[in-house]
Amino acid sequence: MKTNVLATSLVLGLGLSVASAGQPDPRFYGTWVGVETYEIPTHAGPYGQRSESPVKKSAVIEIGDSGQTLVFGQGLLQGRVEISPKWGNNSLDFSVRASTSRRTRGILKLSADGNTLTETGFALVPGTPFPLACNISGTFHRQGKK
Repeated sequence: MKTNVLATSLVLGLGLSVASAGQPDPRFYGTWVGVETYEIPTHAGPYGQRSESPVKKSAVIEIGDSGQTLVFGQGLLQGRVEISPKWGNNSLDFSVRASTSRRTRGILKLSADGNTLTETGFALVPGTPFPLACNISGTFHRQGKK
């Protein structure tokens, strides 16, 4: 009997933790203002790319639609991005499903106080003869109230 109760408790506990791990986190929703850095690193190989000096631009991220949509504004790679989100502990890991931007994936991490968002991402930007890989990083602060 004790074994059945323990096994049932374990299964229920694991099920609840898995269910809560993937739930949208409303603390991310809203408008975030900051600066993004875009860097094209050097890649070797037959179709390698040469690095470019990093570029910094003011940027805005808007998160809405229960975390299904991101809008990037004022930066180099502006546009609306429909994502497949994976919610974690203070993080949103996303891959792009549809976009008017050239972003392909990224991670947004929320600070403990909920007022700072850190971004790391990746995009393919136009290049000759092939698109160039571009690393994106940024720090943003919540605009308006929580």
